[in-house]
Amino acid sequence: MDINVLLTFILTSLLLTISPGPDIIYVISQSISKGKKSAIMTSLGLTSGLLVHTFFVTIGLSLIISQNEYVFNFIRLLGILYFSYLIILVFISRNKKKELDIKSKSSNDFFKGLIMNLLNPKVSLFFIAFFPGFLFHTDLSNEIQFLILGGVFWLQATLVFLLVSLLSYKLNSFSKRQSLISNNIYLFEIGVYIFIIYWIVS
Repeated sequence: MDINVLLTFILTSLLLTISPGPDIIYVISQSISKGKKSAIMTSLGLTSGLLVHTFFVTIGLSLIISQNEYVFNFIRLLGILYFSYLIILVFISRNKKKELDIKSKSSNDFFKGLIMNLLNPKVSLFFIAFFPGFLFHTDLSNEIQFLILGGVFWLQATLVFLLVSLLSYKLNSFSKRQSLISNNIYLFEIGVYIFIIYWIVS
């Protein structure tokens, strides 16, 4: 076993996870608008999707999806429709009282994060391109190594996302402009959804 390869994989994964992207931005928006519990559940949903993508890569399903343009575009279309639906929901609920808004949404934060991750086929394609460069053992099958790498990626991503959730909540609670942020967070949330749609399409 080449431990240096694993250490390089962990470091590279951390750098990729903390780099600004739609997932991190979405977790921050959830932390600011709905609190740390919502952000934590969203984070767990997002990173749980990584395990599913790892499984897809391991059994070769992602390769089939990547080679079939119709299936790939269908999954992208589902993602676009889903986030367009979320934008509409934000517009509908923006004038509701904050307590009611939080109550109505807190129960499905995990599911929303999971769907957000699963409906982005680029994640599986990224794993297909990323994992083979970090095979670390000559005696283990590629499938087993992919599962291990996926588990490592999931663990560090979960820790990073949970940390971002807590830090975002703390920073917002101490912000002097907290009321202004809270009153206009729906605009930021819509912007995040639009950014995610652009990221899926591009």
